[in-house]
Amino acid sequence: MKDQRGSTEPPLPGTAVERRPAPVVRCRRCHRPLRSPESRWEKLGRHCADAPERTPVYVIDQDQLPGT
Repeated sequence: MKDQRGSTEPPLPGTAVERRPAPVVRCRRCHRPLRSPESRWEKLGRHCADAPERTPVYVIDQDQLPGT
């Protein structure tokens, strides 16, 4: 068996690990996939980290003021 380093020796028992792709981490605001370690840790993209927090807007039915 030949590994990535070119060695022909078998791996030590219990040390052979199957390589898996890294899980996809997405931005919690825009849901784009993140690649940099800092962005993945904070779960915020570089554009979303600089943006101000979103302010919720509530549409509420109100009576009109008299005279308007």
